[in-house]
Amino acid sequence: MRLKLIAVAALALLAAGCATPPPPEPGSSASKVVAMGKLKNIVVGSMRVARENGFKTVNVQLSNTSYSNQTFYYRFAWIGAEGFPVGGEEVWKSQLMYGEQVSFIQAIAPTAQAVDFRLEIKTP
Repeated sequence: MRLKLIAVAALALLAAGCATPPPPEPGSSASKVVAMGKLKNIVVGSMRVARENGFKTVNVQLSNTSYSNQTFYYRFAWIGAEGFPVGGEEVWKSQLMYGEQVSFIQAIAPTAQAVDFRLEIKTP
């Protein structure tokens, strides 16, 4: 009987691990983030988007949930009205965050044709 309980518990844990989370809502800040691999201790928070002088601007809050310093890499991909990238591909930028630090990254679209964006982020 005990072996059956252990087998049922193991099967339940296995099934729970296979469940995939639902996709983010279209237009939400989570739908704008593309994690290149598993993000270690970096959490993407609120995003503020505005149009200044005809150019899209973005301000993104990031939090380090660890007590130790964390380095991460990021870049923005700017999207035009047709859904294709505009303004060329950005280079990866690195940023160091101290333990439990909250920080902001900001970007301005390289062209006025950018109507949307994607934040690509990865940790080493």
